[in-house]
Amino acid sequence: MRYLQSMKRKFVKTITILALVALLLLQGIWVFDTYSLIEKNLTVQLEERFERSIVEEIFLRLDSSSDVIPRTGAVVRGARPDKDPYENALAFHEFLLLYKVPLSLEKLDSLWMQKLSKDFRQVNYLILKTDSVGTTLERIKRGAKEKAPFTLIITKPVRKDNSEFLQLIIESPQIMVLRQMIFLFVSSLIIAIILIYCLFLQIRIIVRQEQIAKIRHDFTQAMVHDMKHPVTNILMSADLLKTGKKGVKNRIKENCVDIINKEGNRLLAFTNKILTIAKFESHKIELKKRNLDLQELIGRLMAEYPSTSSKEILFTTDMEDNIHIHADPEYMDDVFRNLIENAIKYSKETVAIHITGKIVQNHTIVKIRDNGIGISSRDQKRIFQQYERAFTKEKDEKGGFGLGLYYVYQVVSAHGGTVSVESVPDLFSEFIINLPNNT
Repeated sequence: MRYLQSMKRKFVKTITILALVALLLLQGIWVFDTYSLIEKNLTVQLEERFERSIVEEIFLRLDSSSDVIPRTGAVVRGARPDKDPYENALAFHEFLLLYKVPLSLEKLDSLWMQKLSKDFRQVNYLILKTDSVGTTLERIKRGAKEKAPFTLIITKPVRKDNSEFLQLIIESPQIMVLRQMIFLFVSSLIIAIILIYCLFLQIRIIVRQEQIAKIRHDFTQAMVHDMKHPVTNILMSADLLKTGKKGVKNRIKENCVDIINKEGNRLLAFTNKILTIAKFESHKIELKKRNLDLQELIGRLMAEYPSTSSKEILFTTDMEDNIHIHADPEYMDDVFRNLIENAIKYSKETVAIHITGKIVQNHTIVKIRDNGIGISSRDQKRIFQQYERAFTKEKDEKGGFGLGLYYVYQVVSAHGGTVSVESVPDLFSEFIINLPNNT
């Protein structure tokens, strides 16, 4: 059964992790595609703006060169209204070169910077004027390196015969893309975190549901195991009394009545414990605290158990004189009774129980130590939880509902105190109760 539950848990975790990986992969593909699209659009925008800057520089030169260009008889070869604006601009550039009016990189740089500053932050770039074989004829540098590793290069011809080119080199254009994607990255990260958190909660809920199912199963088994014996004894004794046969002697009748009373009280005590725990959980218990003599309380319990147990029980104590606790006598009696019964239940044939008590800064500290089978460090973290029991080889044989230590925890907490455990498997267990002595 546990193997199947473990396999089911592993299957659910595997499917959930695969689903998470698939979702993150799809999100990564979406982000990458978006990056590629923005990068492509950015390249087109930069190329268009650089081209417009060249066109504007040419026509500004044309307007400012009216004093060297004849007013009549001048023919601009290759310029026609039906042609591309950039081709027409190159035709005018060729015309200007005939009159010794060369292209101005400084003016081109100024126009380009104006267009760049409208939509983009600081960008490092180079503008080069090169010949047909790539030799640099003229340059303007704005923070960029000519051979930087991550660059965007835009090349435009400025002569009809392709003998000269203008080259724009933009350093780290990826930063420009990432700046436009900052909102997308933040939203994607938030979505990824939400997805991971939701899937983590899903796994946690599934595991918790399995734990609840296991607790319910163990509780049902323990309840059937522990209640079957007293109910059977009560029914058998009742049937024996009901027959009323003459052979039934008075002594047997008395034994039957004792069995019925004992087992009935046992069932009643269990029922009361569950009801009391429910009241503690809902904070509906009103404690009737008073000063209790700890030596007297422990002494009464020590006198009770050796006569009611089949094991040999050896009690030893080490308590300060006149030690007391400020607590409700009924519930605190149940706390020590639970701890002593556990010590007897999970110890060997000879049970050695050592109880110490001392007052430290208006707190009473009581320690109950046994020579039992001990509790593993893993179980020590959960034995005070409801329906939890420490794992032992004899766990099913010992029975129990996992309510005893939870009851102890609830009572001590309601008194404003704490309870903890120190244990070494196969050597000992020591429960430590710390109670405030507020009067």
